[in-house]
Amino acid sequence: MQWYYKLLARRPHLVLVAVGIFSIACIVVALCTRKLPDFDDPTLGFEARGTSIGKRWTAWRNLLEETSASGRLVANPKELTLGTNNLLPHRSATDEQNLPKKRKNKAKKKQSNAIDVEPGKAHTKLNKNIRILKELYHNQTTSNGEIISFEEYDNETTSHRGGRQEVWEYGRNQSYYTEEVGNKTMEKKRAKWDTLRKLKPPPEPIETHIPSDGFFCESPNKEYAHLVVQRTNHLNESLFELNAFLALCELEQTLLRVEHYGALCQRELTADECCRPWSIVNYVTFLSNKSSCFELNEEDVAMVKTLLFDCFPYYHNMKLSNDCMRSSCIAPSECKQHNAVYNILHYLANVDFVRQNESAEFLNATMIFLPIARSTKAMNFYHSLSQANLANDLVSVVAMDMGLKNALFDECLLRDGWLIGLGGIFVVICMWLYTGSLFVTLMTVVAVAFSLGIAYFIYSFIFELTFFPFMNLLAVIVVVGIGADDAFIFLKIWQCTVADRMKCGGGIVIPIVPSTSSCNSEASGAGGRSGASDTLVEIMGSTLRHAALSMLVTSLTTAAAFYASYVSSITAVRCFGIFSGTAVMANYFLMVTWLPAAVSIAERISCLMLLKPFARIAHRCTLPFISIAQFSRRVEDTIIELIITLPWLWITLLGTIGILSGVLVLHWPKLRLPDSPDFKLFISNHPFERYDSEYKDMFWFEKMYTTTESLKIPLRFVWGVLPVDRGNFLDPEQRGELYFDESFNMSAPESQQWLLQFCRRIKNQTFYQTSYGLLLPNCFIENFISWMARRCNDSMGEIDRTPCCEISPFPFAPDIFDQCLPESISSLYETPREFFIPGVAGPKFARSSFVTVTDGRAERDGKMVKAVVIEYESTQIFTMSYPEIDTFVRTVEGWLAEQLHDAPVTMANAWFISELEFFDLQDTLSTGTMVAIAMAMAVALLVLMLVTLNVLISLYAIVTVTLTILTTVAVLVLLGWKLNVLESVAVSTAIGLAVDFSLHYGVHYRLSTEPDRRSSTRFSLQRMLGPTAMAAITTGIAGALMLPSSVLAYIQIGVFLVIVMSISWLYATFFLMSLLRLVGPQYGFGQFRYPKLRAGLRGTDGCKATGAQLEPGGVRLSHHHHHFHGSHHHQGVVTEQLLSNSSSAAGDLVGSESHELDSLTSNSLIKPVNLDIARPINFDRAFKKKYSLPREQSPSTASAITMVLPDDVDIARAAHHTGQ
Repeated sequence: MQWYYKLLARRPHLVLVAVGIFSIACIVVALCTRKLPDFDDPTLGFEARGTSIGKRWTAWRNLLEETSASGRLVANPKELTLGTNNLLPHRSATDEQNLPKKRKNKAKKKQSNAIDVEPGKAHTKLNKNIRILKELYHNQTTSNGEIISFEEYDNETTSHRGGRQEVWEYGRNQSYYTEEVGNKTMEKKRAKWDTLRKLKPPPEPIETHIPSDGFFCESPNKEYAHLVVQRTNHLNESLFELNAFLALCELEQTLLRVEHYGALCQRELTADECCRPWSIVNYVTFLSNKSSCFELNEEDVAMVKTLLFDCFPYYHNMKLSNDCMRSSCIAPSECKQHNAVYNILHYLANVDFVRQNESAEFLNATMIFLPIARSTKAMNFYHSLSQANLANDLVSVVAMDMGLKNALFDECLLRDGWLIGLGGIFVVICMWLYTGSLFVTLMTVVAVAFSLGIAYFIYSFIFELTFFPFMNLLAVIVVVGIGADDAFIFLKIWQCTVADRMKCGGGIVIPIVPSTSSCNSEASGAGGRSGASDTLVEIMGSTLRHAALSMLVTSLTTAAAFYASYVSSITAVRCFGIFSGTAVMANYFLMVTWLPAAVSIAERISCLMLLKPFARIAHRCTLPFISIAQFSRRVEDTIIELIITLPWLWITLLGTIGILSGVLVLHWPKLRLPDSPDFKLFISNHPFERYDSEYKDMFWFEKMYTTTESLKIPLRFVWGVLPVDRGNFLDPEQRGELYFDESFNMSAPESQQWLLQFCRRIKNQTFYQTSYGLLLPNCFIENFISWMARRCNDSMGEIDRTPCCEISPFPFAPDIFDQCLPESISSLYETPREFFIPGVAGPKFARSSFVTVTDGRAERDGKMVKAVVIEYESTQIFTMSYPEIDTFVRTVEGWLAEQLHDAPVTMANAWFISELEFFDLQDTLSTGTMVAIAMAMAVALLVLMLVTLNVLISLYAIVTVTLTILTTVAVLVLLGWKLNVLESVAVSTAIGLAVDFSLHYGVHYRLSTEPDRRSSTRFSLQRMLGPTAMAAITTGIAGALMLPSSVLAYIQIGVFLVIVMSISWLYATFFLMSLLRLVGPQYGFGQFRYPKLRAGLRGTDGCKATGAQLEPGGVRLSHHHHHFHGSHHHQGVVTEQLLSNSSSAAGDLVGSESHELDSLTSNSLIKPVNLDIARPINFDRAFKKKYSLPREQSPSTASAITMVLPDDVDIARAAHHTGQ
């Protein structure tokens, strides 16, 4: 890699340009060739795929789609357009012999070519279509005033009817034309359609309404924008009184004056004015025969109240409707007048306004319907509405539904993005204060943007993922923090490398800004451009060797936590894990290419600007920072003394909190599963969220669709379809195809008998709901048997029904079953709707198949019945309770498994499905989240072992991380969080963020130069307390800056960052270090090493090894030449035990200013000795410690978001020398 170091040091602009072009190309290609992400439906992808229920649910949806008009299946055999599977009614032999010979030859030709029969056009259907076109266009004039006539086409077609040859089959009408007539007809048809296509569409009719009662345009409707109004204070008082009505009237006038109202409202036809809003005060005004609501008095209110009490029983018994003029309402005329009573009770008053058999009323909330459609066109009106004062002294608007929830979320998601940017700016400012270089800071920001662009390119082109959930935007926060953290690591190691070289060269200046250091080091060298370049190459090589490995481990730890989310079955969670993990690794790529090149260029810029005037300015700018650093040092010393002297206190206190948190999370009240299928998008006090969560079920027009008191979960059993989902699990819109069960055969006699017994046995189960009335479609075999019991001969109609009659015994022969079942199902679909409503139950027939005709009879190639659905009602009501539905599902599936044990092979692959989509999501969240946590914890433990190579340190660290996660989740439970999709992602991500602090402390405990626990603990705290605290504070504040957002996802991620950073820092600092203080490993206990990674000594960091020899016992002696103040006197021989290539340096033992990770990652075994120390060097003592406590080379990681403060000594020295 020496060539790469030289390239970065000597030609950094080439690297910068190359990486910049590559990154920009990725961004441009991704943005220009792919459709930008669309968040119109933010809940898209919040479903489980690949689970047992998920596969069945996908197969069920595919079955319903295939039964549609364009599918391969049909429920009603009369809808067949082809000769489907021998759907032939019984004919006499004479009829069969009269089949045209041409049709027979045609069928034989089709059989030889194995091609499906093409549908023809029946002349009746053709004439009907022509007649419809003529009627549609008769009153429509084209833009040039021409009227199209179909007379010629119609007459010519009719004149050839006699020459056509037709064959009639059940469910099909096939016609034949001669080739000449067919071509001429098709040409005329194309010409007419071409003319129709060129016509301009008719002008859109203006939406006008004629008031049916002279007051309102029509009845209120759910599709109009509606607002909920309650009392501002005194909620225990009813709104149905005069003062409240006058306040409502005033509030209504305020709504009418809001901007954009007049442009959107629906207007009356006669007066060209906006339709009057539907409100209870307007209905009272109307019933009181007043012209304005301000004219109401107490008598009017009392009169309407009496009317509502008298008519309520009729509404309660469903004797009223919203249009009693068309439907017969069995109620007194005053109750039916203008449908006012129904509209008030159904739309405008809350459900508890009037109770049955009670004389008191209580209007807790009322609804105002505006004559504005619920659509995205009302967005500007909503913005004006949100800025208006929708409250007065008595009443206020508390919630609303304008059909804008998803559209507003899409808008707020981008509008509140400035809060993410604000957090990024805060991190950038901290980075600027640390680096002292605006150029490096800006380059780091560009690197973060490039990493997101590259990640999106890989996500879209390499992984070929088209679905981009809105949660992927949350990866921006993580990448900003990790990018800053990697920059801190690189620049810290750069500073330490420069400091080491200066000590080796005899320099004493250790500046703050890394750029000045290399300038000085180059100036203190032999001089010349070549020497300076070589020095920069060595510094770059040493820095990158250390930093690349450190940043790699950091990136791998965090990326692994994200990629672990891929085990989840929820599509949105999988996509988030892929994109976030890819963004982290893309950021690492830029941090080892873009950032080193930027730092190398910054060196050249700073060397030119390092003049005395600029130095004085820099000195003045650093004075406040120096004061902050000195204050931080005093706080750190206090915290260190508290940990060293009171370890039992922190272990007991934090351990107890962790155990109690475990009880809260695992026993009671637990992290509850979501109890609503509606995914919350905004904060809880947002009017849209309040409507969905609080007020939606308070009005009958909504409650009748959402109440679960009378709705029961259906029991659906499916045969003939495999419960598989072979679609793309990363795209919610790709669900694959429907796969049929080849072993299924409904026409087999044993299948008929078993299905009949199945339907009888299910009625004896506790989960079966006894239903009364006709159950024609539920189990078709029962109705089919009754239908087949009819008489064979009808003497009145002279109809012979043989063999579809009583002469055929059950179970029916396969040919009779295939012939008679379509007739039975067709007659069922002709039943009046009062007795039969088509549903999803029943047999599903193949729409097309290979059909041949032999000797006048049609023969099929394939099964006629491709699928069967049996449906009954269960005793289980609809509920969002996970345990209740889980018990129900297990009971039904267990019973079905027992029934399938003795089922014939043709019926053995049945499966159960119902309305279980939300239950499947709950089940996936409860199990998938735990699996993701376990995988992330396993990765964290593996990284800890590889880094520390010490069993006890890894064990203590993983215990600390476990308590951190439990405490974090316990706080979320107390805050009322529920385990929804976003919370699942947050919990998994917490591991990647929480493990880094423990990793830092554990690694630096390993690096301690002292063998005892107390000294090692103090060493680790002195080195890492400040950086980890700054990391927690920086990330926590960046998360807190997102709290002003109105988007719930932003708020939750902000709260999560504050909580997880605070708790992880407290546990890593106080709990883990207290454990290590009391029972930490010492004298090499539990320590492993890499003996096979042993390598020869190589001089690095500018200090060259002059020789080495092996001592008995595997001890290698190394000779170093140190130059003290320009003297060439050789120091004594320095010895060190070489256990592996990762052994620590002797210089670390005596206080070298090298980087904290050097002893883990450096190839240099002997570090230069720092002469600027207060105590003499005792090499023998130091090496004895090293012999008793061997060190291994293990890469360290940094926090996902880390800020490292420079040492106070370095700052003071830099300020001192700069001032000189």
